[in-house]
Amino acid sequence: MKKRDRILRQVLWASLAFFFLLPSLSSAQEGFIPAFPVEHDDLTLVRPAQPNTYFDKAGRRFAILGLESGTFEAWAYPLKLVRNFEFSFQLKNSSRPIPGKEIVRWVEVTPAATTLTFAHQSFTVKATYVTAIEEPGAVILLDVEATEPLTILAGFLPVLQPMWPGGIGGQHAYWDGELKAYLISEPTRKNHGFVGSPAARGISTTPAHMLSDSPSEFIIVLDDPRAVEGKLIPVVLAGGKGDREGLRKAYEKLAADPGAVYHSAAEHYRKLRQGTLRVRVPLPKLGQALEWAKISYDNLRVHNPDLGRGLVAGLGLSGTSGRPGFGWFFGTDAYLNSISLLSLGDFEAAKEALAFTQKWQRPDGKMAHELSQAAGTIDWFRDYPFGYIHGDTTPFYIAAMDEYLAMSGDLDFIRQSWPSLVRAFDWCRTTDADGDGLMDNSKAGLGALEFGSLTGIQTDIYLAAVWIRAAYAMERMARAMGEKKPAADAAAAQKTALAAFEARFWDAEKGQYSYAFNADGEQVKELTPWCAVPLMWGIGRPERSAWTLEKMNSADLATEWGLRILTRRSPLYEPLNYNYGAVWPFLTGYAAAALFEHGQALQGYGLVLANAKHLFDNALGCATELFSGGLYAWPQEAVAHQGFSTGGFVLPFVRGLLGLGGDASGKDLVFKPALPADWPEMMIESFRLGPETFDLRFKREDAKVLLEVISRPGNGFQFSYSPAFGPGTRVRRALVNGELTEPAPRPDLPVFRQTEQCVFPPFHLGGRDIVEIELEPTVEILPPLSECQVGDFDKGLKIIRIDLSGKDLKAVVEGLAGESYALRITHGELVQDVVGAAVLGNRVTIKFPAGNEPEFVRREFTLKLK
Repeated sequence: MKKRDRILRQVLWASLAFFFLLPSLSSAQEGFIPAFPVEHDDLTLVRPAQPNTYFDKAGRRFAILGLESGTFEAWAYPLKLVRNFEFSFQLKNSSRPIPGKEIVRWVEVTPAATTLTFAHQSFTVKATYVTAIEEPGAVILLDVEATEPLTILAGFLPVLQPMWPGGIGGQHAYWDGELKAYLISEPTRKNHGFVGSPAARGISTTPAHMLSDSPSEFIIVLDDPRAVEGKLIPVVLAGGKGDREGLRKAYEKLAADPGAVYHSAAEHYRKLRQGTLRVRVPLPKLGQALEWAKISYDNLRVHNPDLGRGLVAGLGLSGTSGRPGFGWFFGTDAYLNSISLLSLGDFEAAKEALAFTQKWQRPDGKMAHELSQAAGTIDWFRDYPFGYIHGDTTPFYIAAMDEYLAMSGDLDFIRQSWPSLVRAFDWCRTTDADGDGLMDNSKAGLGALEFGSLTGIQTDIYLAAVWIRAAYAMERMARAMGEKKPAADAAAAQKTALAAFEARFWDAEKGQYSYAFNADGEQVKELTPWCAVPLMWGIGRPERSAWTLEKMNSADLATEWGLRILTRRSPLYEPLNYNYGAVWPFLTGYAAAALFEHGQALQGYGLVLANAKHLFDNALGCATELFSGGLYAWPQEAVAHQGFSTGGFVLPFVRGLLGLGGDASGKDLVFKPALPADWPEMMIESFRLGPETFDLRFKREDAKVLLEVISRPGNGFQFSYSPAFGPGTRVRRALVNGELTEPAPRPDLPVFRQTEQCVFPPFHLGGRDIVEIELEPTVEILPPLSECQVGDFDKGLKIIRIDLSGKDLKAVVEGLAGESYALRITHGELVQDVVGAAVLGNRVTIKFPAGNEPEFVRREFTLKLK
């Protein structure tokens, strides 16, 4: 009781001291700036604030990482400047400050700014958070409306520590009355932070030699609320490594014109959007997801003062620890994300990410797996064991460089990088311990998984696939370089590895590619989306690939929010286990790309939609690292802004659903769209291949399909066009620029005819080209609609397989026992009879028999066509 009474007295006296302090403070309303509107456009996201949900605003040198409660931490790479920054509000006739987190009501997100609205019965404060793109700082713009005098209190805990495992000591902080900001520094005067406001007064007394355990605080007193009408109150943060005077000037620059910080950021994102791939599709959320994917990736580009410019893997709160999510440089993440950046047409970002990783290549050729942003202050590679622990990083580097050449046509960069590529390829070849032509995890390092029962293996299917792709890539690049012997060596390595892949991984008993094999050659018979990685690249026999993907379509692995990393029937399955049960959007994306590659477009479309939703279901505009395998929710530890999860949407959307690709060096544009049959129109703008950009307008009205291709500057690219339609679709007539042509069916589609792909003879583009197709109407099944929301358990219909045999359109599906599901179709009038379902108009209803528990069961229905 005595302790509690003592605490209550302390709180009371602190409140009274704060109350009586207010009149003594100057009421001069200095430091305000004229108000200006935050621009709203098609990317503006608004919803009620969720106080425990993450948000961030990140530039090249600085980042605000916070929660929608308004609490945040600030980083000036590689330094964590402050944590637990919060606003509170105090009315003149009240003795108790009101924490902002208790009254936050709305969140509004645009690319350049995030606005949190704090609403009380006597005031509304809108706090708009903006981080500079290149400068080491950020501003918070406060828009205040109040019916009585109000004081705004800002408090934070100074930190000034580099990311783990770096560390410094002797930090201190004090209020600089002239600057109207706290200076956070340390004895060497090499690291500094500034936090304040031109309208503020500091109220904290801090020791000169250390940091206090209490927050550093400043207040902004509004004796007359009318003084801020049409004005904004700026709060400014800046800092980093370097000269104190230089960083002070950076702070002063931001404080002198906070509006310029916002307008510069807004212009930056406008240019980013205009200079990269844009789409308009019947489902606007897909186009919006693509735009936010660009922003999300751009926020991961970092300029570290010690290490240079590169791409970090993700961002998230560090709390009291020393790493902001995945805010380090990870090699494999850079490579797989660069492929998505190339698909978006952001060649600069992709090249920057690739070039950065070359700095850390070992003399023997192995590429670095991870690099702390604090590596400039420590000996990272000597003192810590994490730098080169992965085996997949090096072959993925080779594959990503080839992707860069194909999309950008930048042979000069490949030429500059050739010695690095040769060393990388040679290192990969040294890791074949058993002589089968495949890289071995036992010698190369980790691949698909990082811990647990499935890591004690010889080779996993992921490492094998990346190696085969690397050999293919090395051959292509060597030929482009005119290097005949390296090209021949790479081709031979690929041939040997492909044969070993089929012999080692095909499980004839289960009819699927297995996850791995051990040192005794015994297969690890787990089904996992890692098995989709080779299939995405066309590695594996078509019929075997189709059978493997069919198994992935089952509810054992598939959920409405993505694919589990293991089936729920595996003895190793745990729904929240990072490596043994969770749903990873990036693996879901690889599986979606594989499904499109093998003609299973309906299933691929469902996974693309699932990953698109992930850009909006947690942090607005960011994709979360992973989800539970048991229900639509993310683990508490999941990083909310993860690059490879963003790629899990971009890659299958651009290259699978839209079917965009090509080779800038070979002047070849590829377009093989696999669109739902009820999409009447699609517009693609600014798809880039080298210096060329392409616009494609696709229209479908019942049996007529029209494509217009605009190429700039129009210098003779070859066009490979192969649109996909439902099984059984027949082309009555096709014209290219008014001349008849005869497309042929794709010859290598596997045994299940789930898609009819019409392959046109390639032709050269002339600046503006028109392709017309007249189809014979037939029944096409449309994708199932998922209504799954965060918190739901999986209950959606699963399409396992579609097969056309004569006039019988058969579908194998899974659904919950005792439930009914509806599937939409086109041209229901062409259905003569149905077995195993009911048809009414353009709607098929499938009823699943009752069971003893809510379990997915399988059944088949057949539409007999006229």
